Order: sequence, then structure tokens, then C-alpha cells
Amino acid sequence: MTIRLEAVRWATGGTTIIETMTLAFAANRVNVILGPNGAGKSTLMKLAAGRLRPTGGRVLLGESDMLTLDGRALARTRAFLSQHVEIDFAISVEEVVLMGRYPHFSRAPGREDRRIVAAALELVGMAERRHRIYPTLSGGEQQRVQLARVLAQLWSDEADPPARILFLDEPIASLDVHHQLHILETVRALAAQGCTVIVTLHDLNLALAYGDRLIFLRDGRLQAIEEPGGVTPALVQRIFDVRATALGDADGRVLRFHL
Repeated sequence: MTIRLEAVRWATGGTTIIETMTLAFAANRVNVILGPNGAGKSTLMKLAAGRLRPTGGRVLLGESDMLTLDGRALARTRAFLSQHVEIDFAISVEEVVLMGRYPHFSRAPGREDRRIVAAALELVGMAERRHRIYPTLSGGEQQRVQLARVLAQLWSDEADPPARILFLDEPIASLDVHHQLHILETVRALAAQGCTVIVTLHDLNLALAYGDRLIFLRDGRLQAIEEPGGVTPALVQRIFDVRATALGDADGRVLRFHL
């Protein structure tokens, strides 16, 4: 399923956050949005997901304007994981993940919904904590539970699953190295199963290792779109103001950075 931005712009309070931008995300691939702090990565994600209304231009899902689509139907094919999800009341881990199934049932969850919740928790390594009260978890554990929630929202066991889109805004920011890699492996597997993934990351080396298409922003402007093999030290310096040299990798995909 293709998402396209056509001359999209977003401004607030007299400040332009996203300059006029035309961009198509690669379907069934891992699209990584990269850039320094304040580049507009999270805002671009929200625009592409239909969570913000563009000041100018439009966002298309297939041939339809994202903002004209039925919200419940859209929620069954598009999920969004924010950087920070605040839940400060006593609710179990299992019930948080069950929120992802809300678009799929009308009054009460069924046996299939409960099975999918259990499978999603198992996938992120949180099955043993399913009865824990969510606010008592560490930040990294909470992030894994939230990932399970969006996975449950888009879950499909079909051999030929329907088109789905997963937006992940800094999904590994609070995770240790083991869980960072586990989550990114899961993301890669979803793309291989026909899910379009759009993710923001800060770690350029992880983006090179797991991304199919790298989208570089700076100051709210689209700077470059590259496959991992096309990322050069000159591009890195232009975007991040650091020098980069390749280390011990035949593809030149492991970088060391210098001021």
C-alpha cells in the first residue's frame, strides 16, 4: 500500500515546521526517516499517518486522501506508535495491548482477540508480565508493551495478508541493545510479510543495517532519499555536521563518526 505526500506543508504559530514536500514511501519496505533534532521527523510521521492535517497539499493512501477515509476502517490497516505514550492509571499490560484490538470488535473482545494479544506479547518478550500493572514497568518495558499494542492492531495470520502500514516514532529509544535488535528484526520480518513500515531512528548504523530506504531531513526540508549503499560520508556531514568513516565492513555500512 503506497503513501504519497503531494506538496505537503505544515506550519503552526507562524513557524513552518515542514517545508513543501513531495514524497512517496516504498510499499512493503522499511522506510527510515533520519535527521538531526528539530529536523521535522515526528511531524512528517504524523502528517503521513493522517494524525495532522497539512497546512498545504495532501496525503494519499493509494488514490484516496487520507483525511477522507473512515477512521475505524483505517485503524484496521494503519497503526501508529508515538515516542511517548502516557498511561498513569492501574491497567494491566494485557489490557494495554488489547487496546490495539479495539477497531476489530464492537462490544467485547473475542477469543481470537485474546489469542492475538498473547501472541503479540510473546513476540516482544513481555508474555510473562501480562498481568503486571503497566505504570510499574520500566520505560523500556513500557515501550515493548506499546509495540505489542500496535502489532496486535495490525495482526494477520493469513498466508496472503492484507496491505498494512506501521508507523514507529523512535521505537527503540529507551531499549537496551538486545531489545533494540530484536525489535528491528521484528520490523524487518513485518516488511517481508507485506507490511509497509515507516520508522524514525537516531542511530544511523542501525538504519543502514535494517532500513531499505533512508529519507533524510534537515530544517523541515527533504534533503535526500537513498538506499543504504548510497549513503556517503559527504551526505552524513551535510545532514548531521559530523565526519564519517567506514569501519571493517565490505559494504561500507558501519560508520564511525567524528566532529
